[in-house]
Amino acid sequence: MKDLFVSIIIITRNRPFLLRHCIERVLSQPYPHKEIIVVDSSSNDESEQVVAKYPAVISVRLRGQHNNMPQARNAGLGASSGDILAFVDDDAMVQPGWLAALVKTYQDETIGAVGGRVIEMPEPYCDEIRGSPAMFIKPSGRVILKDRGASGMGDLEVDHIPGCNMSFRREVLEQVGGFDPNYTLTNSREETDLCIRVKKAGWRIMFVPTMAVVHFSFRAIYKPYFLQRPLCQFSTGRNSMYLAIKHFGLKPRTLAGQLIDTGKSFGRAVYLTLLFTTGLVAHMAGRIVGLGVGILWLMSSRRRAVSNPKVNWSCQAARDLVFTSVTAPSNSLIEDKEGRI
Repeated sequence: MKDLFVSIIIITRNRPFLLRHCIERVLSQPYPHKEIIVVDSSSNDESEQVVAKYPAVISVRLRGQHNNMPQARNAGLGASSGDILAFVDDDAMVQPGWLAALVKTYQDETIGAVGGRVIEMPEPYCDEIRGSPAMFIKPSGRVILKDRGASGMGDLEVDHIPGCNMSFRREVLEQVGGFDPNYTLTNSREETDLCIRVKKAGWRIMFVPTMAVVHFSFRAIYKPYFLQRPLCQFSTGRNSMYLAIKHFGLKPRTLAGQLIDTGKSFGRAVYLTLLFTTGLVAHMAGRIVGLGVGILWLMSSRRRAVSNPKVNWSCQAARDLVFTSVTAPSNSLIEDKEGRI
């Protein structure tokens, strides 16, 4: 089989610092048959200046657009020439062996899409997540995505792959089309929609853990799901319902599946509300108890003395004595040397 040419498409908006690191990581992949395309929809020229430092990188500039991930991906596809079309987000840092694992998997001509492991915590904690990820879609249209950062398992056939680390065979996208722009706002479910079409066309989708990226998403770390703005909540609900109806029809089973997801979301919201409320009460109680402890400290000389305890340094003195006795030459050795002289 001929060497597959890979187009690596990076989608970015207003994150020049991350973009620079992302480009450097992709360039460090030793596989020679590749091109890098940056699709930039930033509101300023900072990212464009970063791309200009890399003459080999193809720049696609989109102006006056926002929340346009599907349109940006489609623009990247239009500028590509590869047999394989790979997508990474600008905050996804490809790991050593990423591109080699991708190319190796596509040697199987029944495979139409390949995604990889998404590492979302630092070492060594990330390697403690073991087992197989859950990436499947139920007949009701419910999308299951769990443990995409799991390690220690082999390649796995799945229903869909992570949007920040995914790839497709050009032949497949020529057959099923590009990304649906109806997934608006946060653009969630755009990649799931495409994966469903790939599976319906008879192609296999693989999850390959050695095709790994490190992805520290600011939104995921600092704004857990139920702390996000209502607009994000609205987008998730809207796009999930649209996906279910588009691919599974307006049926009782579809609506029941969406209702189950909504119920689980409501349950998590109630739990977090109770957790935050209990935490606030506990914090206030701790302040009151701390006030009492502080007043007692002010009123008691014994408590003040105990709060500044004297340290017994005898252990350190003993270690110093042992170190001196081991390193210093003995008198007999000195005399012997002097006698020989």
